[in-house]
Amino acid sequence: MSKRFTDTNKYKKPFIRGLEGAYKLLWDYLYHDCDHAGIWIVDFDIAQIYIGDDMPVNKEQALKYFNNGETRIVEFNKGSKWFIPAFIEFQYGVLNEDNRAHNSVIMILKKYNLLGKTNKPLRSSLEGAKDKDKDMDMDKDKDKDQKICKKINILPEFQDILLSWLKYKRDRRESYKTADSTELAYKKLLRLSGKDPNKAIKVIEQSMENNWAGLFPLKKGDNDVKPNHFIEYGKKWFLDKDGEYYTKSGELYAG
Repeated sequence: MSKRFTDTNKYKKPFIRGLEGAYKLLWDYLYHDCDHAGIWIVDFDIAQIYIGDDMPVNKEQALKYFNNGETRIVEFNKGSKWFIPAFIEFQYGVLNEDNRAHNSVIMILKKYNLLGKTNKPLRSSLEGAKDKDKDMDMDKDKDKDQKICKKINILPEFQDILLSWLKYKRDRRESYKTADSTELAYKKLLRLSGKDPNKAIKVIEQSMENNWAGLFPLKKGDNDVKPNHFIEYGKKWFLDKDGEYYTKSGELYAG
C-alpha cells in the first residue's frame, strides 16, 4: 500500500470549507485513489461505493464545484481521466528530471502533455527537507538497483527503463527481493516489448497509469481492463476484486 503526504490544514481552506459534504469526501477520495502522477481514472460508480450511498455525487456537479474560481481538475482522454495539478505540487514540489523520485511522474505527464498544466509551486524549507531525505534514500536504492542490473547483464538501452520500473515497484512496497526475481521481470519486459525500448516504455507506463502491480501485454484499445486470468511461471493467476492477481492457493502475483 503506497503512502502519501496529507495536508492537516486542508479543511481550514476556503475551497474545502465551501464544498458540500459529499464533495468534500469526493475531493479527499480523489487524492487517495489517483495514481502517483495525480491521474484519476474516472469511475463515479466505484467512487460512490466508497463515499457512501447517503452522499450522492456526480461528474457534472463535481467539475462545477472543483473548478470554481480556478482549474483544479484537468479533463483529458475524452473525459475518461482527470488530472489533479495540486496533487503534484503538494506531493513532489518542483518536478526535477535529475530526481529519480520524479522520473516516472514526469514520463507520464509528458505522454499526455500535462507537464505544463501544473501551477507554479511555492517551495518551503519543509519541502526542501523532504526532497533531501528522498534524494538520500533514492541514491542508496539507485546504487542497489544498478548493481543488480550489472549482475543480470541488462542491455544498455533497457537499463534506465528497468530502473524506472524497479523504482515504481519500490514505491508500492513491492520491491523484488532477489536478483533472480528482478531478472525474471526483466526477461518478461523483453518478451512483452520484443526487445524494443520504446515499446518497453509503453508497457511500464501502462502498468503505472493503471496502478498495476505487474507487467502485461499492451492493450489494442484505450481501455483499462486487466485480463481476468493468465498463465506465467507455470501457474494460472486470477484477477480479484481489488485488481491484484492470485493463484487459487492464495499466492500473490508480484509482477
